[in-house]
Amino acid sequence: MNRLVLALAVAPLALTLHSAPAGADSTTTGDRAAAPRQVFDVSDLDTGAAPRLAWAERTSASRVTIHGPDGTTPAAGDVRTFAPMGSGYVVQTGGARPPTVRWIAADGTPGRGEWRSGYGLAVSAGGEAVAFTGRRGRVRVIDSEGDRVLRMPSVPGRRGLNSPAVVFGEDCQESATSNGCAVMVNSTRRNVSWVTSSHGIVDRTQFQTVSTGRGRWLGGIVSRTDTGTCNTMRRGVRTAWTTCRNLLSVISPDKRHLVGTPAYADGFGPTRLDLLDLRSGDRVRSWTPDRRGRSATYFDQVWEDADHLLVVTFQAGEWAIVRLGTDGSMEYAVTPRADGGSMESPFLLQKG
Repeated sequence: MNRLVLALAVAPLALTLHSAPAGADSTTTGDRAAAPRQVFDVSDLDTGAAPRLAWAERTSASRVTIHGPDGTTPAAGDVRTFAPMGSGYVVQTGGARPPTVRWIAADGTPGRGEWRSGYGLAVSAGGEAVAFTGRRGRVRVIDSEGDRVLRMPSVPGRRGLNSPAVVFGEDCQESATSNGCAVMVNSTRRNVSWVTSSHGIVDRTQFQTVSTGRGRWLGGIVSRTDTGTCNTMRRGVRTAWTTCRNLLSVISPDKRHLVGTPAYADGFGPTRLDLLDLRSGDRVRSWTPDRRGRSATYFDQVWEDADHLLVVTFQAGEWAIVRLGTDGSMEYAVTPRADGGSMESPFLLQKG
């Protein structure tokens, strides 16, 4: 436990990894009142403002154009995910080849290094640190405007490539002004996750899979069955609530809401999206499928601000980026594009 006191200087959540069992102090969610619901039909929406966050559109099988607040950036390769960093972006390419991570400048010029990685990026709440994994349990973090790549202590999952889940802390180089950072990492071979910190601490978490985190909040999967999952949201040392009806996704910037996706992931993609109260787990609004099939499937999700969520949708052969309001509003942030026959989204939203 003495090591955990040191970890608290990086992220208060570190203590939750070794505290009481997941069931202690927990509350199983049950909505206090029926949440407003509406059909997730995006076939005929008004068009609003362009996304205020970065988004990308595929222009060919090996090139995307990233649209940012200050202009566009070309990125070569089969880009699978990306995150803003300094004056450019951290991009991960994949597809038929093993994933690789690199930093590119605003004009698309690649940085000095490129690394083979596991799938996915994890981004700190302030966007100042981006984590990725490598072989033999390696974990690296890019920060300081893309100019610095730091090695974190390796995690025990040395077979295969793990996936980063959450970064706590914005500056991973410990100093007089920085307490460093911690990265949550999921195994892709077993139902286990770890935390690695710049303090040198590496330990196993109580989650089978870490799904989301922000501030003192951390959530993820604690059990799996053939019909779904059970998920817990913790705040500090306490389990705030547990649900077996939703997987836990992105938390809003004001830490009032989070996205709940179906507890059992199957098929082309989810068709129901729930907004949950972060403190109770209650549903506060739901977008639901139409029984006649006149509704959307969705993919990437990122909070644009505390009141608006951006999602990539597919409906009736068209892809779009849709802005959902916590008040139930819906509009196009990027107008629909016809599917080219690949059934693969032409759009990517920044990782956040």
